[in-house]
Amino acid sequence: MGLLWFILLVGITGMAVDITDAYRNQTILQSTADVAALAGVIDLPDENGVVAAALIYTDKNMPASQWGNVLRPSNITIGTWDNSTRTFSRGGIDPDAVHVLLVQTEENGNPVATNFLRILGLFGAPLNYWNLGVEAIAHQFIPKCLLNGLVAREYVEMSAKNAFKNDICVHGQTGVTMRIGNTFDPGVYVTMPPGIEVDTPGGRTSSNPGLDEALHENVLNPWMVDHTGEVMQDMLDMVDGVIPAYININELTIRESQGFQFDNMEEGRVYEIRCGSPMQQVSIPSGSVINNVVIISNCRISVGSGVKMANVVLGSTAVGNGKNEADMNNITFSNGVELGLDDKCMDGGGVQVYSTASVHTAADMTMNGVQIVAKGNVMIAAKPSGINGISVQTGGHIKLTSQGVFGSCSGAVDGLWTVNYYRLVY
Repeated sequence: MGLLWFILLVGITGMAVDITDAYRNQTILQSTADVAALAGVIDLPDENGVVAAALIYTDKNMPASQWGNVLRPSNITIGTWDNSTRTFSRGGIDPDAVHVLLVQTEENGNPVATNFLRILGLFGAPLNYWNLGVEAIAHQFIPKCLLNGLVAREYVEMSAKNAFKNDICVHGQTGVTMRIGNTFDPGVYVTMPPGIEVDTPGGRTSSNPGLDEALHENVLNPWMVDHTGEVMQDMLDMVDGVIPAYININELTIRESQGFQFDNMEEGRVYEIRCGSPMQQVSIPSGSVINNVVIISNCRISVGSGVKMANVVLGSTAVGNGKNEADMNNITFSNGVELGLDDKCMDGGGVQVYSTASVHTAADMTMNGVQIVAKGNVMIAAKPSGINGISVQTGGHIKLTSQGVFGSCSGAVDGLWTVNYYRLVY
């Protein structure tokens, strides 16, 4: 009877201690797998970099000297993730996901030993160790709102009678406010973080048709605004992978002073226009047609009325002198400017605008495949003639006046540049 009670006591104690210990080890193993997958996916598409990063961060969390080799290079797989079917596929032309398998098993030489249950092994019960294995998949992606939408680190404010079509997205990290008469077609998203309510007159969403269906919770920080200066410097340095395909990388950057005549520009070239002070201004004459160039300046840039641009990068590093240096408009567009080709969001012809401060557009503008990244604010004035494919990211707020039509065609902005985002999907 004493022996039977001893076996029962060992079994009960083992259930309490050893199973708890197994769950503890599995939790540590899963946390390490998550870290390894996320560390690896950042280095895509460099397969060697993925493997090295995953192994380094695994060893930081579970040193091999203590835990054995819980992750081996053969258990790190690069592939693609289909979010609609929630499936991972090995390989692929453009891999965007990393799968890792971490194990503590007898076969791997590092099983999790039991404390009390091993005693039952004396009586023929094979409970000397646990075999544990966990998986994790990390995915590299670009949020939907950045592909075709208006994203502010602060708020988005709009006046009345704007129309949002197709799958365009509006996101305010601190909120969205609007007057009446704005319309939102099916497929449009208006998003804010959890706990923040849209601000409408009298709190009534019904005064903006389609708004109730468009509202969703989302947390999205437009990280690209922190890299505006870096991107512009890479343009000037002709960095491969950043410089657009329409630029001749065999030609040196042309450096000009404030009095540069824009009608002398050569296509396929990068121009740096410098002023003695960031408060000085260079002006692109009204009616100018500018194609296939990069223009970066430390001055404020004024774009005259009726200017047409296609395959252009326009950037300014000028900042203001006030408390918030990014509040100054360092790029301003006059009325009737046409940015990008009206090609129904097909590849080519887009315009990218980079600002270390704020951007202001006047009335009656047309934007086709346009990206605006501003460290400060963006103001889009009344009656834009058509917003066909747009991606706006701001470190401040976005203001829309009235009677604009946004998202007339659906699809990603041509030539979109943005930092990658990462998430655990399994």
